[in-house]
Amino acid sequence: MVDPITWRRFQYRIVFLVVSALIIFGQLLPLNTAPDVLPLIDPVSGALIQEGGSYFSLPGPDWLFCLTAAFLMRRPRWAPVVLIVFVHLLADVLYLRPLGLWPAISLVAYEFLRRQTNASNEVSVPLEIALVMGAFTAAVVVNGVFHLIFAVPHPNLGTVLLHVLTTAIAYPFVIAVTHFILRVRRAGVRELDSDGVIG
Repeated sequence: MVDPITWRRFQYRIVFLVVSALIIFGQLLPLNTAPDVLPLIDPVSGALIQEGGSYFSLPGPDWLFCLTAAFLMRRPRWAPVVLIVFVHLLADVLYLRPLGLWPAISLVAYEFLRRQTNASNEVSVPLEIALVMGAFTAAVVVNGVFHLIFAVPHPNLGTVLLHVLTTAIAYPFVIAVTHFILRVRRAGVRELDSDGVIG
């Protein structure tokens, strides 16, 4: 018989995979049909950025980073490294980004957040937002540096700053959805394993 904790962990890994897939494929949908505009793909989030022509569209948040961070800050074992890497590599392939660059950079940020969660299960929401956005901003900066070094096309500084800002605004909403709808909540004392790690 499968241990209930192990079974629940497996179920929420499937939830993480499904929601991540919905985010990835949702961002591929052509939601804007305005003419005379050159479409660009944000190398960080994969979101379509319309820049040039007759208007400029505000870059959207990195929903995938927000979702992954929200899982890691509550149940780090529900989002294992292998699953995170798979989802982000899939996004790279579909968004036509440099394969493996953003997954490698963001993984460092994710593991930083994972260590913060394992060190203390009592992280307030304001502190969580600060930690997540600090990690995201650092990852975006490093990503931009690599794009400059290897002469890879990338959005201008204003677009990147707006992307970070929209992600910061979106994260509290992702926390709410994760907590109230997906029911991914921080573990109680009884749910800590023998090493004190959140299950």
